[in-house]
Amino acid sequence: MTTVFSPPPPAAPHGHAPLPPIVCAIDDGYAKPLQALMRSLAAAHPDAVGELRLLVVHHRLSQGSRTALARVANELGLPIRLVAADGITVRGPVSGWVSPAVYLRLQLAELLDLDGVVLYLDADVLAVADLRPLLRRPLHGAALAAVRDPRNPLVGGGIALPGWRRLGVPAGRDYFNSGVMLMDLGQCRRTGLFERATQFLANFPDEVRLWDQDALNVAADDQWLRLDRRWNTFVLSPLVDQPGFVHTDTEPVMPLAQLLDDEHTAAVLHFAGSDKPWLPGYPAGPALQRYRSFLLATSEASR
Repeated sequence: MTTVFSPPPPAAPHGHAPLPPIVCAIDDGYAKPLQALMRSLAAAHPDAVGELRLLVVHHRLSQGSRTALARVANELGLPIRLVAADGITVRGPVSGWVSPAVYLRLQLAELLDLDGVVLYLDADVLAVADLRPLLRRPLHGAALAAVRDPRNPLVGGGIALPGWRRLGVPAGRDYFNSGVMLMDLGQCRRTGLFERATQFLANFPDEVRLWDQDALNVAADDQWLRLDRRWNTFVLSPLVDQPGFVHTDTEPVMPLAQLLDDEHTAAVLHFAGSDKPWLPGYPAGPALQRYRSFLLATSEASR
């Protein structure tokens, strides 16, 4: 574990407590997207990037990736700390575009020597507005705060938790996306949130469709704070005309037109799902141009 932020974080502005850290969990497959996220954080906080702190929990990250992350952090003035997970102790099914590293976020309480709030971000997001209002948001005793999943807003609608009847989870209960979460790690420990999620994965692996997210929704048992959608806005506009795109199941609850409008007021853009803007074949358009502007800067800096 690297124990020193590089560069060192400055003192908090007068009258403000230090901001909670931002936490990402990756393996080598998401090292370059994380660099794009880091550049977006700097762009969204042009006069305050040094107030942020980034903790990168990683599994078997190569030396090349570690060096690249440190180089980008130093270039941006973004304090960073790399936290090595000796192994992924939480096991669950993997499929599609995820690796076992998706379960690292269920180990945050044991990997991070912190008792307060952290902001967890998936590496496939971009910050496009100031995150400090979110970082300073009180949790009022809740273990976590999140945004309802735009594609699976309710249990029983969408693909999440397909065995909800057998599991005894009520139909119509709100279902959150785990790509952006404010988490009080002390409260997570006290309430046993991660332990319950881990036990669900062990007991019901055949009932898991959306990995850690299904497990966290079951474990939270609807005891989570709702965040505004601007803090986790899915990028859907490039995908709606692609073959296989379906939104009919959730249209009555999350109208597609509303979700597309959300992209104009988003603070965090989330490239959720299998279509990733750093991979070949992602649909052309403003979303791809925006993402590639950060990715291109990362690629040019590595030359």
